[in-house]
Amino acid sequence: MIKQMNIEKLQLFYYELLTCLSPQQTEDIYERLTCGMNEQLDTDFIGIYLFDSWTKRFSLVSQSARNQRKVLLNNIVEDQVDTYRTAIMDGTMTLTLPADKLFIVISPDINYKVITLKPAEGPAGLLVLGYEAADVTWENCVFIKQETEKVLSYVFLLDESNWHLEKNQYLFEITSTFFMLNNKTDILMKIIASLRDIYPSFRFYLLLSQDHDEVPGLPIKSLKYGDESTKLVSSQAFINGTVQIEDRLHDQSTCVYAPLKGLQGVYGVIQIVSQTFVEFPSKEIDFISKFANAAGKAIENTTLYQNSTHLVSDLKLLNDITHQLNSNLELTGITNLVKHQIIQMCNASEIGFVYRMQEITNQFEVLEGSTAFFQSVEGRGFVRLLVEEALAKKESIFSGDYNNSHISLPFRSVMVIPMENSGLVNGLVIVLGQNPYSFTFDTFKLLQSIIRHSTLAFVNTILKEQLQKAAATDYLTQLFSRSYLDEKIMQHMGTGEMGTLILFDIDDFKKVNDTYGHYIGDGVIKQVADIIMSSIGEQDVPARWGGEELAIYLPSTDLNEGVHVARNINNQVENFTEPRVTLSAGVSSWSMEEADSAKDFFVRADKALYEAKSFGKNCVVKYGRKEQKVEEADETRLL
Repeated sequence: MIKQMNIEKLQLFYYELLTCLSPQQTEDIYERLTCGMNEQLDTDFIGIYLFDSWTKRFSLVSQSARNQRKVLLNNIVEDQVDTYRTAIMDGTMTLTLPADKLFIVISPDINYKVITLKPAEGPAGLLVLGYEAADVTWENCVFIKQETEKVLSYVFLLDESNWHLEKNQYLFEITSTFFMLNNKTDILMKIIASLRDIYPSFRFYLLLSQDHDEVPGLPIKSLKYGDESTKLVSSQAFINGTVQIEDRLHDQSTCVYAPLKGLQGVYGVIQIVSQTFVEFPSKEIDFISKFANAAGKAIENTTLYQNSTHLVSDLKLLNDITHQLNSNLELTGITNLVKHQIIQMCNASEIGFVYRMQEITNQFEVLEGSTAFFQSVEGRGFVRLLVEEALAKKESIFSGDYNNSHISLPFRSVMVIPMENSGLVNGLVIVLGQNPYSFTFDTFKLLQSIIRHSTLAFVNTILKEQLQKAAATDYLTQLFSRSYLDEKIMQHMGTGEMGTLILFDIDDFKKVNDTYGHYIGDGVIKQVADIIMSSIGEQDVPARWGGEELAIYLPSTDLNEGVHVARNINNQVENFTEPRVTLSAGVSSWSMEEADSAKDFFVRADKALYEAKSFGKNCVVKYGRKEQKVEEADETRLL
């Protein structure tokens, strides 16, 4: 039994301990507490555990023993499901804990008692008393519990005061550091470095809503957008601007999402990930929120500064483009100029320029300078859908997760900018990216400005070329002239990637003239021309080569595709002309992958036509660069 005198001495000890305590003297308070209690109570050992809400454990904060070799307490008492903590909160005076829960070493002749601690302020705890002889009375347990709880409450308040003082000082210093930095990447790096310093056992990510530079070692992710993404806790933090907490079952961790909030908006989210389930104290959540707000304001200031710099740069860019557009560029030069600027602005996968031919029918033409995708069947189908969508909406299209039920394409990011002039949509500029959210909204707005400044140059140049095209049209067939075809082929061989030329000759045309007369003969040529016109695409160039010879140039088309087109036209001519005639066709092609010349290209097509006539007419013969090389090699061997 503890004597009354010892109780009085203990009471005096508690009093002196509290009166001598100051905010700067709390580091060894728990050791002084256990040592003094052990001496006053004449016990064999005393240990104090306090509950750690981070780990859901009772951690040993101090112990005192007369003979350390006889008694050694565990550093922690696990309470993952809050069994002991719940009992304490319910008012249980003492707990029965198995020896293996408490002790690493304990002498068999020592008894122990576990008294619960529920201070008015601060975490719950366990007071472990050990003794060889008499037990501690209920009355003494109540006294010890009450007095110890007073000390723990006071110490907790002092520690809280110190904690808030240190955290506020840290926030002041880190905020000053943030606002000294004028580069967004430097701020992001400082955020991560500071968090690793504060919480070394956690992992961190920055979920950003805007573009960011790829920096090795900087854990950045992009915030997800879309209907489904709003269900994510990270998205809720971004949308609501408040800290969110999530316990993730799949990896047994707890995540805190703190929005990087400025005065004008939210710029991203800090993700803090624990290694296990933890309960973040409210004071830590408050500190994390203040830290994130300071970082958000710094990002906002830097972003505004960079935006103002970008605005000046954009205005200079628009001024330079306007000067170049006013320098009488040809259409190819205009498209290449705008395409170059788009490539400089963003990492586009495909760029297309579409000119709207007629207001009523919504026919369109893919202009030279567009990338190869827009010349393909798949690309032209996609263009048709975008034309319909843009004209229906009467506005630009900007999507980072584009989805169309009518067609499946490997492009997720889409920008479509109408070329408007005098209230009419004269065409579209289409920019595609393979990855989701490839383009920023700032890029989209700048592209709109560039297209607005470029539209008049596009329209005037296209009208000029249309007039030139009308002047270069054959009167009888309404096909292009031979000179126009030659010019187009020469231009495309300088800028394109490949092309195919088909030469047609109406078989036995002299007999048609001799039998039916020249008027009917002209009608036959017109019928063949109409079939050719109905069998090719808008980018293809049909021409009257001379007399009863007709031609088609197919840009961005290989040799085998050209043979297919020629055979299709041959079949239609044989079946749908009156009087019935047939065609002989010669097909040749060129590719930028092999050295070639326009002269050789024409000669190959002409030679193929000659061989078709020699083979009995009404057939298609191809003569490509490969066949030319073989023939040249044979001639060399003969020499």
